[in-house]
Parts: sequence; structure tokens; C-alpha cells
Amino acid sequence: MRDDAPHTSNVPYLPRRSVHLDFHTSPLITPIAQQFDPQEFADRFARLGVDSVTLFAKCHHGQLYYDTDRAERHPGLGGVDLLRSQIDALRPLGIRTPIYISVLFDEHAATTHPEWVCVDEEGGPVRVDSHGVPGWHVLDMTSGYRSYLAEQVTDVLGHFPDADGFFYDICFDQLSSSATARAAAIEAGFDPDSPAGRLDAAAAVSHDYMGRLRDMVAGDGHDGVPRSVFFNSRPRLRLADELGFSTHDEIEALPTGGWGYAYAPSVARSVIPIQPRAIGMTGRFFGSWGDSASIHPAAALQYESLQMVSLGLGICIGDSLPPAGRSHEAVTARLADTFARVQAVQECATGAQRVAEVAVMRAPITGGEGVIHADAPGAGELAALRLLTSRGIDFDFIGPGDDLAGYRAVIVLSGVGIDDGVVRSLTLHVESGGALVLSGLPDDVASLQPLTGLSSADVDGFAREFVRPNAAATGLPDFDFVLPGAVRRVRAEGDVHTLATVTEPYFDRTPDRFSGHEYTPAGAATAYPAIVARERVATAAFGLFEAYGATGVPEIGDLAAATLEAVFPRPALRIDGAAHLEGTLGRRSGSSIVHLLSYLPSRRSSADIETVVDPVPALDVAVRVRLDDRSPRAVRTLEGVELPFSVEDGYVHFTVSFDDGHCLVVVEEE
Repeated sequence: MRDDAPHTSNVPYLPRRSVHLDFHTSPLITPIAQQFDPQEFADRFARLGVDSVTLFAKCHHGQLYYDTDRAERHPGLGGVDLLRSQIDALRPLGIRTPIYISVLFDEHAATTHPEWVCVDEEGGPVRVDSHGVPGWHVLDMTSGYRSYLAEQVTDVLGHFPDADGFFYDICFDQLSSSATARAAAIEAGFDPDSPAGRLDAAAAVSHDYMGRLRDMVAGDGHDGVPRSVFFNSRPRLRLADELGFSTHDEIEALPTGGWGYAYAPSVARSVIPIQPRAIGMTGRFFGSWGDSASIHPAAALQYESLQMVSLGLGICIGDSLPPAGRSHEAVTARLADTFARVQAVQECATGAQRVAEVAVMRAPITGGEGVIHADAPGAGELAALRLLTSRGIDFDFIGPGDDLAGYRAVIVLSGVGIDDGVVRSLTLHVESGGALVLSGLPDDVASLQPLTGLSSADVDGFAREFVRPNAAATGLPDFDFVLPGAVRRVRAEGDVHTLATVTEPYFDRTPDRFSGHEYTPAGAATAYPAIVARERVATAAFGLFEAYGATGVPEIGDLAAATLEAVFPRPALRIDGAAHLEGTLGRRSGSSIVHLLSYLPSRRSSADIETVVDPVPALDVAVRVRLDDRSPRAVRTLEGVELPFSVEDGYVHFTVSFDDGHCLVVVEEE
């Protein structure tokens, strides 16, 4: 049950600790649920200490798991009313039970009505490969399947009028060349023969059925709290436009299942500014969904869960109920340990508001291949994630038109369209005392000259060039570091401090004119600035963050960090430790909450999978928390251990060591 402030009854419930209980079970498996025991089921989730469990009404196989007269009822259920028994077992414990319904995957419908399956451009049925073999058919929501699905939802509501919420899964934009899809596109004013028209038509179809399914289940749950509604598999690039469909967001990201370890913390920082009602979702599977005969390493589960908790989000862990209906003790024990740690951390940090001082402005995401990759961070975003979190500087990803109020520093990544509106917004931010870092320059250098003090030199560069840090200004070696590309030639005017300059190669490498293995060596140093700082504005004449994200060269990363520090020297939190460390800060009345994470994903097999097997002991991590006009009364860890501290220049300084992967420190203030 929840351990924070009482729930407000006029908004849907948002879990803090929840389980998403998969039950995708083929009709070829019979009987099923014969070992299901309501008391054992209830005891399990009481032991886990969760406040919500998502339960299956309909799976990807198109089977229903409750006592219905519909033909899709799983043939192996016999006399078991599984979903009702599950709900009745959990309700007395105060555990909410949103209902899962698969949308675009339905093998029963695809088999009995092949005319409802999406059609590719060659006229064949659309299927999604599953682990290298043909898997789920994708249903066409412009066909008769739409009415069929609506009838199923109506049936679920008829049997469960007290439902707490609905989790609609597999709701991505699916292209189809079927006759009904083409007709729907034309009727909506889209060209079904153009790539853009097909994409727009697919999005319109999604919005149509999402609106219908949302409205069908509108109402209150069993205790008068409005039902939660969530549509999974939606691209975050449309999150702002789709806020009216879902009551919250669930950031599905199994690092070992194709998402990787950068996806969740990156996407969370783009979701939170738009939809702060969000939870993170990982899974107990070693690989991805369906890898049920495996268990996620304990350290990985804790890392992925506590990472989301450190951002102020709840956590959901995906699990799978075996066909027999009884969970494995090994899985229960693994989840219980993780949820116990999560609960202790959540209770200690109750009421703390995340401190995100930096906004990282990126170009709008225009699309991508597949659900997993559409929102994956690019090179610049990845660099910002790694560099800022390792220094304890929390941030949000924002778009060019978003509000900058409340941010003390803004980093503008390469590729952002710098129009008049963005120039005005950045100028107001700087004039209001904010810091600005430009990772690259727009084509129209003059548009930002009042901020940067730079003008175009109108000199061509080389295909690959070098950057030489100013050792005195950055603390980096006086060395020429190669870049992935060229540096824009600019001239600096006024009181501008040069942090790095351009070094040119001897000549451009071509098939007939080259030297060495990869690129022509560095030749003549130039006076052209590569990075400059002017009061609160720092500018790189090339994609600085992008270069680090693309190459991983530590000195390029250090150069990016030094560039930010030149104009933003006093963040609210600063940690000095190993590069893999992550730090976040939360504040509430009377105290500051510091989260430190020390885990290191690694690849341990020939499979392209990174995971975390053990936490990494952290030794003597130096931490600074800015308190300004407040004074610390005590500094103690989650375990109640007091730490020695000092106060200097408006910061409380302390050092902490820990060996279990996570440390929470509370700075109590006068």
C-alpha cells in the first residue's frame, strides 16, 4: 500500500511500486491456471509490498482470462475465473488492479479473420518478428477488427464495472496498404501513396481508436477514484499532443531487451517536463519480455528501479505468471528484495522535489524505426546524459519552443533550428541571469552574435579537423584531439575567452592522397577559436556534445564539461568520483536528498546485451550541496549513519563511501 501523502480522489491513482504481470498463453497450452491459489497469490504481493498489479483480461494470443461467453475465452481455463479471482485476492490488501488489453496483436482474430490483418506494400500480411522468427500478426484498426475489439472492451467492462484502470498495449502507428486503410487515409485527406501521407494516416488511425477506447472506459474504479488509462508503445515525440489520451506515462525500458541502459534515464528526462505523472518500467527477465525462464540479476533490478526513483518516479517491474498459475519462489524473492529497497528509499525521500537546473534543448524527434528506437538518445543526448549525471547535475530534455523559466543553464545541441523565437527565448534567459552553452552554431551565425560575440570568417575547413584545448582555461593537455568532422570558422569580438582553438590537418584524405591509417595528421595550429566563453554564454563552433557522444574520447567529454563549468560554475549538486557514478538532488522543506548510484553495465557474452551483475563499490566520493543562505544541521545516510561535514562558499561538503550500489544522504538544514 502507498506510504506517501493521501491520494487525491479526483485524479487517477499513480502507483509507486507495481508489477506488470504478463500472461501471454497460447490456446495450445491446456489446462492453465490449475495451480492458481488466491491466498498464495495475495500473500505473494503482500510480501512484495506493491500498491498496484496490472492483470490480464486479453493477451497477444487474443485469449480472454475471465468467465465470459465469448469464443476467445482461453480453452484451458476450465472453471477458473482467473482475472476475477486475482482481483478479489488483491483488493482486500489495498492493491489496485488495472486491466491489460492487447490492441494491435491478436492471434485469434488474425487466424479467424485474416482479412483484418494489416497489409504491406507487396500485399502480404504484416507480422512482427519475434527473436528472429515470424511472430505476431498486426491487426488493422480500419478493418472490422476495430468493432471486434470494442465489443471485447465492452464485455470486460460488463464483467468488471469496478475496474481500477486499463492498460492498452501495442498501440504504435502501423502502416497498412489494405483497401480499408487506403480508403480511411483518402477520407481523412492523406495521400496513401506517399510515405508522409501513409505515416500521417497511421497516426490519425491511432488517435481515432485511442479516443474511442479512452471514452469507453471513462469513469470511476471500485473506490470512487477515476480509472487510470494508458496507451503503451506510443512515440514520445507526440507526447505533448497526446496528453489527453492517457492519464499518466509508463516508461517501458528493459535495458537487456534492446532498449539499452541509456534509454530509460534519457526518455524519463523528456517525459517528466511534459507529463510528470509517470513511472518507470523494467522487467525481471534476463533478456526482454517473454524470456520467462530467466531472472534479471539482483543488482540490475535495483539499479534500474532506483534510477527511476532518484528522478522522483514510481517503479513497475514486469513479471510473467507461468501457465499453471503459480509464481516461482526464486522470482518472488528477487522482486521482494528490490521492492523492499525501493520502499525504504521512497519513504525517506517522501515529499522531495527533484532539482533539475539544466535544460538540454534538442531538435524535435521526427520519427524512427520501431517502438524501441524511435525515442532512443542520439549522440548529443547521450553525451549530455553521461556528462551531467556523472557530475550530479540533473537536467531535462526540452524542445526549441519550450519554456526556459526555472532553468539556471541551457545547453543547445547541434541541429536545433535557431529561429527568431528561439533567439528571443535564449536572449531573455541570459538577460535574466541564466547560463547558455551552444554545442554548434546555426548557418546564420549573425543571428546569435549579440549573445556569442562571434561572426563568420567565411573560410572553408577540412573534412576532419582537430581541437586544441587551452590548458590554462580547461585543465586539459595542450594536445590536438581529432574530431569526427570540421569546425566552423569564426572570429571572436570583444571580451571573449578562448577555451580551445582549431588545428588543421596537412590536407584532406582522399583515396589517392593520404597519410597514415585513418586521417591525415594534425598540421598547423590556427588562431580560429573552436570554443569561446563570453560572460554567461559559451559557444562551440562544432558539435561539442555530439563529438563526445559519437567518439567517447574522455578528453572531448572533459572539454564539454569544462565549457559548461566556465559559465555555470555553481550547480546545486556536485559529485567528484568515478565516471560511472550518477547523482541527483531532491529538496523538501528542511532538507536536501542526495541519491548516488554506482553500477556499471557490461557486456559479458557474445550476445549484444549489457547487464549489471554486481554493484561497484564507491570509495571516498566527494559531494557538495549548495545551500546558499541555509546552514546544515546534520548529514546522515538512509541507514542513519551521520557523516562529518564542512561548510564553505555556500556549500556543505562531505565524503561518502558505499558498496551496495546506492547511497541516499539527507542534508538536514537549519
